[in-house]
Amino acid sequence: MYRPRSIVRLILIGFTVVLAPLITAVVTAIIQVDRLAQDSREALIEAGSATQQSRTLVEELTEMQRALANFQIRGDPDFHAYYLDRRVAFLNAAENLSKLNLTELGRQELHELREQEQSLFSRLHEGWNDPIEDLAEQNAPQRWTELSNRARNVLSESGRLIESQVNYTTNTAGDVQRTLLLQAAAVIPATIILAGVFVVLITRPMREVGQAIRRLGGREFADPIEVHGPRDVEDIGRQLDWLRLRIQELEHQKITFLRHISHELKTPLTTIREGAELLAESLVDSSPEEAEISRIMCSNSLHLQKLIEDLLQFGKTLEIVTDLKVIESVDLEELAGSVIASQTIPAAAKSIEIEQSLAPVRVRGDENKLRIVLDNLLTNAIKYTPAGGRVRISLEQRDEYAVIDVEDTGPGVADTEKQKIFEPFQQGQAEYQSSVKGTGLGLAIAREYVEAHDGYIEVVSSTEGAHFRAAFPLAGPKRSA
Repeated sequence: MYRPRSIVRLILIGFTVVLAPLITAVVTAIIQVDRLAQDSREALIEAGSATQQSRTLVEELTEMQRALANFQIRGDPDFHAYYLDRRVAFLNAAENLSKLNLTELGRQELHELREQEQSLFSRLHEGWNDPIEDLAEQNAPQRWTELSNRARNVLSESGRLIESQVNYTTNTAGDVQRTLLLQAAAVIPATIILAGVFVVLITRPMREVGQAIRRLGGREFADPIEVHGPRDVEDIGRQLDWLRLRIQELEHQKITFLRHISHELKTPLTTIREGAELLAESLVDSSPEEAEISRIMCSNSLHLQKLIEDLLQFGKTLEIVTDLKVIESVDLEELAGSVIASQTIPAAAKSIEIEQSLAPVRVRGDENKLRIVLDNLLTNAIKYTPAGGRVRISLEQRDEYAVIDVEDTGPGVADTEKQKIFEPFQQGQAEYQSSVKGTGLGLAIAREYVEAHDGYIEVVSSTEGAHFRAAFPLAGPKRSA
């Protein structure tokens, strides 16, 4: 199958193919109209010539009769010569008429007229002895009257020739009009169909490129990228597939790096933390100041260990597309209740009231991942809520989604931070009410797990505090179906 080298060439080919029927129809219409105009012009010229020559017959016959009458009365040879000149003009007009497209009756009348005139001429000039006496005998008025009547009949038939030519032109114009209508009826649908075909041929590779880019953006690296179309577009597809492999390789390197560095840091960090704890215990009585320093070291080592564990956890989230352990029915009401129960101690330490409004909702999904999402959202709300504040968690079903809302009375999220707050290692600018600094990975992990279930997570505008919403489809993730 022929493939153009470039999308530009495909567009030009499509433009040419679509225009070809239209150009053909226009050229055909011009030729037919020009032919009609030419035929009409020739027909009118012929009809006009027939009328003119017919009038000439009548006029010349009259002049011929008058010349012979004067010759008969006066005997002047000039009148006879004038008669002969007029007769030549009469014969020329009759000859010209015989070449035209007269009606059948007109041709018959013309033939009779020429024969009668020739017969009269022969009788007048054969055995020419006494012209005056011969003319008196042969130049009878009734003979000229009969010739004039036949000439007028020829003139009348010439008029009918004009009418016939007008009818022919009208019929031909009607035929041309019907032909043009049939051409339009065939060309317009054909042009629309061809235009549609080339629109599909041109836009399909562009759609495939767009889909490939969206797959790369969604980190769907499993299937190779193939783009069909012109060669330059296929080259773009091959480059996108190379980019897919490169990104996949970089993702693997990143995960491997996170795992190795995290494990490598955990071993010396555990030694430092245990040594600091032992040192703090041994110095409690002998050197309180050094014991306090040891406790600070122990506390910071715990914080560092938490950071490393979060890094490990975040590294695992990058493999959740193939790592989901989906079960058919997860009781979100029970799951949310257990998460709330696990956070009662941190909430009680800050005198934070947790309000809950949980509807019985079941979804298809990974129970452990769903628990982590709820736990991260609730932990984040408690961390940023000041002492004596309030956190509200609600669960309900909306259409085909299970919707979880977590609201707090903390400082809230600025509009400029609503998008980037879900990025790894990003934290809001608001001051948090906790003694342990976070890593900025909690919301990033939550987003990864929510999107793995084909759901969405967002920050909802609120007049007081922060309002996070996570929604999961009841049918679960499609990729694991």
